[in-house]
Amino acid sequence: MPLTGELEHLPIVDVIQLIHSTRKSGTLNVYSRKGEGQLVFNHGYIVGASHSSEIIRIGQILCDSQIITKTDLEKALQLQKEAGDDRKPLIATLLDHCGLSKESAYKALERLIEMTVVEMISWTKGIFSLDVDKIAVSDDYRYLPTQLQEVNLDTQMVLLDALRIFDEKVHAGEIEIVDEPLEEEPMLLTEEDVVEDEPEEEIILSDDILGLADLDKIKKKKPLVFKGLETFNPSDIHRQIINSALPDLTEEEIAQLAAFLANVSKPALTDDSGFGITNTQAIIMYTSDEFLQHAVMTVCKKDGILVFVTTDSRELDNLINRTLEKNLEPILIFGCPDDTIDGFSTDELVEIRARKMALFQEVSVVQLASSLDYSFSLQSLNDGIRAVLPKPYMSERRETFVEDMINFLNTLQTYVHGCFNAERRQHFARLRNSLSGLRLLSKAPDISLSVLQFIGEIFERSQTLIVDKNELITERSIGILSDKNQGVGSANKQRFSLSDESILKKVITDGKIFFGPIKDTDLEKNIFHEIGAPLESTILLVPLKSNDRVITLTYADFGNTTTKHIPLDFIEFFVGQAGIAMENALFRKQLDKSTKSQQEL
Repeated sequence: MPLTGELEHLPIVDVIQLIHSTRKSGTLNVYSRKGEGQLVFNHGYIVGASHSSEIIRIGQILCDSQIITKTDLEKALQLQKEAGDDRKPLIATLLDHCGLSKESAYKALERLIEMTVVEMISWTKGIFSLDVDKIAVSDDYRYLPTQLQEVNLDTQMVLLDALRIFDEKVHAGEIEIVDEPLEEEPMLLTEEDVVEDEPEEEIILSDDILGLADLDKIKKKKPLVFKGLETFNPSDIHRQIINSALPDLTEEEIAQLAAFLANVSKPALTDDSGFGITNTQAIIMYTSDEFLQHAVMTVCKKDGILVFVTTDSRELDNLINRTLEKNLEPILIFGCPDDTIDGFSTDELVEIRARKMALFQEVSVVQLASSLDYSFSLQSLNDGIRAVLPKPYMSERRETFVEDMINFLNTLQTYVHGCFNAERRQHFARLRNSLSGLRLLSKAPDISLSVLQFIGEIFERSQTLIVDKNELITERSIGILSDKNQGVGSANKQRFSLSDESILKKVITDGKIFFGPIKDTDLEKNIFHEIGAPLESTILLVPLKSNDRVITLTYADFGNTTTKHIPLDFIEFFVGQAGIAMENALFRKQLDKSTKSQQEL
């Protein structure tokens, strides 16, 4: 079945997600007037990339990241030139002669893939074609970290990061979304118009295809696309999955279920650029059910909810941690027990579920079960599961299975949407009330206090730090000198200086919010020494700016509780409004002072 079409009808974001959800392998070739690019997939995971842009080169990426110097790059290129036919890929040369570490090479590969995807997202017109073939791993991996032989880049995570970077670049004016016609109409080419290169060979994951070689030498090649080529139809993918996972369905039932999936996946909302909205939620599924994996990914697409699936219980911790690190709000869904599959028997499922619930107490957990398995459903609820949803089984209600499955998927979509939005509605109500109060404030200390109070409702401990040149002064706090429920504590007015390497100094310099785990000497010496270290190392630092100058930092952590999801976007918005209110307050104060001086004269 072909996967070929036009970006105007199927954006590259949807193409990448489709390849991931259907676990395809091969090379995705994308052609646009703005450039050409390739992404290499292995069972739905991105393992390599290359791009025609001069700035998306592994050497340039390493220089821009200050991993190597321009001198190192020039030296490596000269050594390649001198080696002639015995030349090694650029990465190998840098590793051997310029002190590049294998870990840095791996990070550069990740960055190369990310930048390639970011560039492709801006292409609104063009063509794509997935060349499906067997992918084999070559000895070229010896130049990279050993773990690269076993780990593929998670497509959803790469796409998430790329979308966020793209959004930042659009707002910063670095990327302009303009519909550009192709230099030629590629879909009108005939088979005779295309000059074929060498016969197609097995796809080998070499340094070249990974983007780790000297890409300047790669010959550009237009994809083989011609008039009359069978184009991609999304319904065909659904039919393929249904046929494979549910072989006992009739043709009429397959058509009914495929039509539902094709219709339900159509996005209801898009942003101004026409790209799907990326939310801050994620679903992590532990199930071996092939159809359920595909169906949940499909129905969640409309709401922009990312779905991660694994059949390996050991991967759950990694997936949950990575979503939390990226400030995503996850829901963990366990599939139905299946005593015939290792890792999915009732006893194994209960044990795995209990461990995850104890380790990630802030994550909501949903269990799927047969409507006839009353004891397991009751046990799940007794164990503290948020909800148990009955999943249809063909063996239980054959005559209404398709109808039951459609109802189940609709209900799951509605339930998940409600789970995410319940807490978010509470945060939004808090934001709305805090903004209403902010509008009434006209004094700088009161505005700074409002930021502390807003953040203090979300975190267990928080404190205002006044920025005074290269020093910080500890001010009022919540949950530090007294219990959080007792409100704002008095200021202790302690001063301490900042080192250049401190995260506190970086946030003041950059003026950007920091949220994440950190180990910092200044924090340990000057803050934790006074208030005690939190149970976990994740902290929040929020700069409050006035006239492009940071005047206070708000520090917050989770105290003796575990890290949980926070509405970082709401915090950013409120602090931005507080900064505007602070500028107005200081301007009014300066104006009043000037007026008073004139009156005295």
